Amino acid sequence: MSAKRPGERKWAPWWVYVVVIVGANYGKQYYAEDIPVAVNAAITIVLVTTLFLGITAVYRGLRRPD
Repeated sequence: MSAKRPGERKWAPWWVYVVVIVGANYGKQYYAEDIPVAVNAAITIVLVTTLFLGITAVYRGLRRPD
C-alpha cells in the first residue's frame, strides 16, 4: 500500500526542478555575464518562476488520472 494520498502527486520530483533550473541558470549566465546585477537578478526571478510553472504544467499534463 502506498503511503502517498492520491492528491499528493501534483508536483514533479524535486530533482527535475533542480536540474532544469540550474541548467537554465548556467545558460543564462553565459549570455548575461556583462549586465548589471539588478537586471540579472530580475531575469533570474522571471526565469525560475517560468520554469517552475512550466515544469509543473507539463508534469500534470503527462500524468494519468489514477
